[in-house]
Amino acid sequence: MPVRSDDDIARTRAFWASSKPSDAIAPAFVPDPPTWWHVGVALLAALVLQSTFAPALAFRGATVSFVTLLVVWYGLRTGWAYGLLFGTIAGSCDDALAGSTGVAWTFATALCGAIAGCAARTQLAETRWTLVGGVAALTLLRYGAFAIGMQMQNRPLALPETHLHAALWQSVLHAVVAVVVLRFGPEIGGRFAYRR
Repeated sequence: MPVRSDDDIARTRAFWASSKPSDAIAPAFVPDPPTWWHVGVALLAALVLQSTFAPALAFRGATVSFVTLLVVWYGLRTGWAYGLLFGTIAGSCDDALAGSTGVAWTFATALCGAIAGCAARTQLAETRWTLVGGVAALTLLRYGAFAIGMQMQNRPLALPETHLHAALWQSVLHAVVAVVVLRFGPEIGGRFAYRR
């Protein structure tokens, strides 16, 4: 179990009292936003994993998008503005690696980060099954926004049924990854998640 300092608890109570004065029950802890260089290293690792190992783990035409999972996590930890900014950066890296998507992944990932950030520090971000459903829904939203971005650039996706099938399976894969991370993540890295 992570050890929380009195400053962390006081900051959480002050935040809750200022933003939700009518609610009687406060959350147990509001973590600090992640350090920028930790997130940069995580983005680099996600891009490397996604471009090298993820295609080998494809399931029914879908692969796990580590960038999407990282953007959703970052948005949930920081808020909509930082989620939008980080989603834009991560999406532009996706577009740079893809080479032929223009700005479609940039647009889609930025939207995904902003929407995930809207749920930051709310009760939606504290319930496991809501998070799992949210990850699956944001995966579908990101893929849909990508298809719209490609259409806006006059590069419509060929075989849209195949892309829809892959997006549905990718949302299932992301939900499974979210279940595993939420179940075993706090036990493995709980001390590091709340360290200053």
